[in-house]
Amino acid sequence: MQWDERGLSGLQAQLAQELLSHVTALGPGARLVRGVVASPDRSGVGRVILWDGQQLDTSLAFDMPLTDAHGGNIPSGDLAAALRSALVDCSERDIEEAPRDAFGIPVIDASAAVHDFVAQPRFHVADALHAAAATFSDSEQSEMPAELRLRGFLLLDQSVCRLYLDTPDSQDAPPVGIDLPLRDESGAVVIGVTAAHAALPILLQGELERLRKDVQDPYCHAVYDLVDWLADC
Repeated sequence: MQWDERGLSGLQAQLAQELLSHVTALGPGARLVRGVVASPDRSGVGRVILWDGQQLDTSLAFDMPLTDAHGGNIPSGDLAAALRSALVDCSERDIEEAPRDAFGIPVIDASAAVHDFVAQPRFHVADALHAAAATFSDSEQSEMPAELRLRGFLLLDQSVCRLYLDTPDSQDAPPVGIDLPLRDESGAVVIGVTAAHAALPILLQGELERLRKDVQDPYCHAVYDLVDWLADC
């Protein structure tokens, strides 16, 4: 089978979207998700089971409340971030003393970690990178114009990421690079770039050129900096 440039660009976009889910790691080391189930003992609690991807006896489960103290739902991204904190704070003694489920897996109650996170969110740069790229990764579920597509992404430093966007009809044309902030003015990690999500359709109609950066990037034909622009919004 002979692939044309349009088909190859589509495969590249699929690769970017598939690997986007692997940007954020659950705690130190290679912790993978073995399972996600509802707690059989507690209503409104989800149980996430992690392991090292090689030995099932490394499995460890965390029970996480799905709603806050007021009954509001907790976003899944917040739960994932809280889970990382719970995993980092979990000691060997906690694991040894934890009750076991029917499969012999230690179960840690992560309620305190989740509630602490809801009260004071503490995201990682990887969370922000994932959220920024995910905003543009699925045009079918996005308010963005259907012709825009995530072709790739790159973490430039601890504060800025670059998304590579093109259209399904780009053929062999390289994508454009869009620089987005991952931290606010105080230096705290921020999740979501809703302002960029809403503004890009307007900027693409002719105003984006004034935000062009004088830089060379082999992965795109032009780079546009929305970092300062978003800070002024």
